[in-house]
Amino acid sequence: MIFYKLFVHLFCVIFWATLVLSKPILNQELIKSRNYEPKKNIFDITLKRVTLAPDGFTRSLATINGQYPGPTIEAKKGDRIVINVRNELGEPTFIHDPDDPYLNEYDEEIIVMLTDYHHTESEILLKKFLTPSSEGDEINGKNNFDCSQAPHVSKCVDNSGLAKFEFVSNKRYRLCIINTSAFSAFFFSIDKHEMEVIEVEGSYTKRNKIHRLPINVAQRYSVIVTVNQPVDNYIMRSEFQKKCMPDDAKKLSIVKAIVHYDGAPEDSAPKDVPWKDFLEECIDLKHETLQPLCEENLPKATKKMELTITFHNDSSGVVRAFLNESSYEPDIKFPTLSRIFAGKANNFPRDRNAYIFDTPGEVVDITFINTDEGDHPFHMHGHQFWVLGFGNGTHVDKKSLNTVNPIKRDTSTIPASGWTVLRFVPDNPGWHLQSGLLMQLIEFPEKIKKMDPPQEWVDLCKLNTKY
Repeated sequence: MIFYKLFVHLFCVIFWATLVLSKPILNQELIKSRNYEPKKNIFDITLKRVTLAPDGFTRSLATINGQYPGPTIEAKKGDRIVINVRNELGEPTFIHDPDDPYLNEYDEEIIVMLTDYHHTESEILLKKFLTPSSEGDEINGKNNFDCSQAPHVSKCVDNSGLAKFEFVSNKRYRLCIINTSAFSAFFFSIDKHEMEVIEVEGSYTKRNKIHRLPINVAQRYSVIVTVNQPVDNYIMRSEFQKKCMPDDAKKLSIVKAIVHYDGAPEDSAPKDVPWKDFLEECIDLKHETLQPLCEENLPKATKKMELTITFHNDSSGVVRAFLNESSYEPDIKFPTLSRIFAGKANNFPRDRNAYIFDTPGEVVDITFINTDEGDHPFHMHGHQFWVLGFGNGTHVDKKSLNTVNPIKRDTSTIPASGWTVLRFVPDNPGWHLQSGLLMQLIEFPEKIKKMDPPQEWVDLCKLNTKY
């Protein structure tokens, strides 16, 4: 499971922030056929550094194929994807579903990618963060970067321009909204336009109209927007959820893009008419709004786990995160898969935070108790899980848990000083890494040993490991 905000603390970028809205329009004809035979999709990508200025501030960026954001990788559900990577350094996907129940309810599909783009690279601030003097503080800043605050020797251009989305009257657009941030949770909205939520992280939902969408790190939603307002320009906005941010970042402003109706004046500034609905910050959409399209019978839990999240100083005085008082430490000389292939899956040190599931038919409930004052987006690799409930405090209200028709997704917010209960079925043999606040879910290690890893993987591991 990835707890993304600690992933930021440990590995990512925490710097001057702005936000990029990306809008590649997808080929709708590609997804209109339901009689579809899965195929192999091969993509060649190159990782390299180039100099760009997405927000007016010029800096060196690690990119895919020299562009930021990176290229869109399109495939259909069931396809096999082969990505050939050329690394000159020393990611973005959306999978189409030919059985989409809402396929005839929209005319075009657009990706809207939200991110807290930064100016300083992780290596610089990581060294400071992992020192006692940092006291666990994060460094953040402003969006719509004010070039007067750029370093004197840097290259920066004010008013570099906003993203623009082209809408046609009476059309219906499926917006696939992805929060690719390192740290930031947002409220997403379009002035004077309602949105109907239809999907979350691969699970279709009952249509539900909303005005503002809370979206945390790594979460993905699909909404349908009907273009039914007078021909004009409108504001698409992404508001930082400031209660989820460090104190020095609470002055962050609203990030905007332009929704341009076909026929509207190109140079006409849109009026500022935001939705005024109150939404509680730093939590997900509640069950009343986010319900599965088709109800399913939940299997009963056969195993229950409780994990407590804490932050405190380690023996060196550095603030670290702990799960049940164990802070993850990687072993780059003998990593997890190498250990499993060597037949030592039951011999992990405690600080690997490895949990083994090897009982067929097992159903697991995991309760997270978050004693930290910040929320933590939780992501599970290789699985979706049912969100049975969440709340405040360290006492779980078991009577409030929903086992009738909970939403199934892969990223859920664990509230600050609160709890979340999730249920999943460990039926996917493999190693599922969780980063930052980190757990490793090792499912059916004996089946993993029977897998045939690519020779390239074996050769790579031989360079640095005991395998």
